[in-house]
Amino acid sequence: MTATSLLTDTVAHLQELGFAVETDAPDDPNGETFLDITRNDFSTQISFRPHAGLGLFISDDAYGQRPDEVYRNAEKAANRVDQLFRQFEKSGSIGYLTLVDMRKLNNLSQVELAKALSIKQPSVNRIEKRENIKFETLAKHVAAMGGRLEMRVVFDEMEARLEIPTSQVG
Repeated sequence: MTATSLLTDTVAHLQELGFAVETDAPDDPNGETFLDITRNDFSTQISFRPHAGLGLFISDDAYGQRPDEVYRNAEKAANRVDQLFRQFEKSGSIGYLTLVDMRKLNNLSQVELAKALSIKQPSVNRIEKRENIKFETLAKHVAAMGGRLEMRVVFDEMEARLEIPTSQVG
């Protein structure tokens, strides 16, 4: 998929889901394009950079802020915006990605994920509801969905990726 088709496919998917999309394209074809997305009282923004993907903003606007989530798949990006819209309609606010959101974005049922983890479905349900989850459990959960877990440390004066030895992941 080309960068241009990723952008146009994302706009098409968003519009199919009932969102209004305004595009703010840069003069430089390699520059950053912004998609302003609205539906009813809900609004959010996606930043598109050809070599980085689709950056979705969840946290409050701040100058120079980086996207909270990055997608390289138009349908997943549009579906995530739809998840945020539904969350906004229900509670009046939006939040960061949860294990349930992630599972649904990957089109997996709890039963399918349980099978991939070699556990029973009620265990997946309990893991998804936990407020405190072991790093190893989270890493296995993400891996069963086809991803990998990365950690970052954030201080006022710096941010960095934290390397966790794989022997600690199990």
